[in-house]
Amino acid sequence: MTAGLKETDNVVVVGASAAGLAAADGLREGGFEGPITVLGSELHHPYDRPTLSKGLLLGQGEPELLEIRSAERIRQNRITLLLGHQAVGLDIDRKFVITNYGETLPWDAVVLACGGRARVLTTVEGEALPVLRTPNDLRALRRAAARHGDVTVVGAGLIGLEIAAGLSAHGVSITVVHDTERPMDGIVGPELGQVISDLHSKHGVQLKMSSAVTSVTGELGAYTLHLVDGSTHQTPYVVVGIGVDPEVDWLLDSGVALDRGVLTDAAGQTNVPGVWAAGDVARSAHPMFREPLRIEHWTHAVERGRHVGLNIARGTEESFGGVPYFWSDQFGRRFHSYGRRAPGDEIFVAEGSLMTDEFLVLFGRDGEFHAVFASGLSRSLRGYRKLLARGGTWDDALDLAHASNPDLARSAAR
Repeated sequence: MTAGLKETDNVVVVGASAAGLAAADGLREGGFEGPITVLGSELHHPYDRPTLSKGLLLGQGEPELLEIRSAERIRQNRITLLLGHQAVGLDIDRKFVITNYGETLPWDAVVLACGGRARVLTTVEGEALPVLRTPNDLRALRRAAARHGDVTVVGAGLIGLEIAAGLSAHGVSITVVHDTERPMDGIVGPELGQVISDLHSKHGVQLKMSSAVTSVTGELGAYTLHLVDGSTHQTPYVVVGIGVDPEVDWLLDSGVALDRGVLTDAAGQTNVPGVWAAGDVARSAHPMFREPLRIEHWTHAVERGRHVGLNIARGTEESFGGVPYFWSDQFGRRFHSYGRRAPGDEIFVAEGSLMTDEFLVLFGRDGEFHAVFASGLSRSLRGYRKLLARGGTWDDALDLAHASNPDLARSAAR
């Protein structure tokens, strides 16, 4: 157990993100009455980033950002929110966070919740191609789609596919280029990757899979993508969705342990006393997994941020055991997933059929139950989520599936 905070202690939260503001809430919920300062690198009031590629991409006119905390709630929780203030250094000896304004903010505990930055693809001529990460990115993408009517998306992960589905619904001609055989292959495996591929093809999205981009030449209105097989693809506009890197450059000489993110234990603590981390920047131990993971999903960020805040306020070191979760809307279909599929997992269709709009699929291997994925059927997920949380086995998952649908065969779907 660590020492709890006193009312005179200062907590600095680096990042006005979902994880950062959840940590501030957890501090207050845990009984901490002292000063809390939250640094937000953007000038926008804290907003819900996932909606940029979900509902807001489909909208018209000026996007109405969804606040993740109202100004009134921030005021009631006595949080000092400093917008446009970015952390550029962390002094662990004198306990200061150094900002881009040269300020030195004292801390008795600090929460690193600074998230990540979108990976960039740069043309041969030196132009960084657009991404979708901020409200300004969203405005630029809307304008370009309306002007050109033809957009190429590099990346067939969640963000890339949501961009493709959103713009296609506006009648924009969409091409998706990616280096795997099917969309979301690494997340959902080949069977569901094919389902998602068929869904996008059905709605007119052109998929260029197994097509890694080796370089991009040209300029706005006339880009050429050079692909690994030697072919080329011409397009007037490119938007990139190839993942996010943790925002850790400012911590390189700080003494905080880094390895593809800020390393923490299952409680959220780093190797430095008083320094904690949550959200996209954290690569954390988890009781469900054999090695630390960096989980880049909104629900996980909120739950883990709150958990860190409670641990700091109460002087505890409770491990976080929340089940990783994500959801995605694509062409009127809502996908949900709990857990994390592992390479080589077998797949079992517990409800519905992969040939229809509604199904529920289990993933597991060697007696272990790893994940559940559903298209629709969200009510059926609850039991499997609880099973994952308590470390249930593959047989437990199959028993639950059979209890819900006695007509099921217990063989794996291929």
